[in-house]
Parts: sequence; C-alpha cells; structure tokens
Amino acid sequence: MSFFFLEAYEHIYKNRVEEYERMGTVVDKKIEETEPGMLIHVQSKISEDEHEVVYRWLEVFEKYEDFLFHLENEPVSAHMQKISNGMLRGPIDVIVYGDWSEQQQEHCRQLPGINLTFAPLVNGYFR
Repeated sequence: MSFFFLEAYEHIYKNRVEEYERMGTVVDKKIEETEPGMLIHVQSKISEDEHEVVYRWLEVFEKYEDFLFHLENEPVSAHMQKISNGMLRGPIDVIVYGDWSEQQQEHCRQLPGINLTFAPLVNGYFR
C-alpha cells in the first residue's frame, strides 16, 4: 500500500490550551525521534471560540504499518491518555485519506475515543 495521510481534529477546552500546546511540542519531538515512517507531522490551530480551540494534526505515513506503530508508540499513548483526562471537549475527529482495504478500515473503526471516517474520494490517486 502507498503512503496516506490523515487529519486529526482535537477540540480542547480553552482553559487548557497552554498546557496542551506544551504537551504537543513534547510529543511531536518524540514522534520525530521514534517514527521514521511518519513523513509529515504538523499541528495547526483551526478555530477558536469562547469555549474551545480546535487543533488539527496533519499526519502523513509511509505505509499502513507505520500508522499502526504510531498508535502503539508509548509517547503517543501517554499523550492520548493525558489529553483524554479533562482537556478534550469530545472525541477526536479523524479523517483518513487513503486506499485502505475494508479489513484495515474496520480494524481502525474500533479505536476508542476517536470519531474515524474515511474520506469519500471522488477523484485522485495514491502512488
């Protein structure tokens, strides 16, 4: 399977933003050190209102197995546990863009705390 990317949207309570951004810096550096199959890992602020700030992680993986490794990587697991403890206003919204098999899609739909969808591609290709 060719490389693929996803967008993960995290809705963070406004009063937890500073802590969340510090944690994001730490986990980003650890992912860079431990995940050679993560080709791009960038975070941006998407929106903000009086209750929350929405952040987007754009993640590009070399292959599906690199994504599975990412999910089980200790720094990622620890980060997810910390943000799930009172920082998130709801589930993380994840949109996957890729040519995954039904079996791979079903495996990932079982991930707790994640609202996972697969982008309905109209046009395009993956190499």
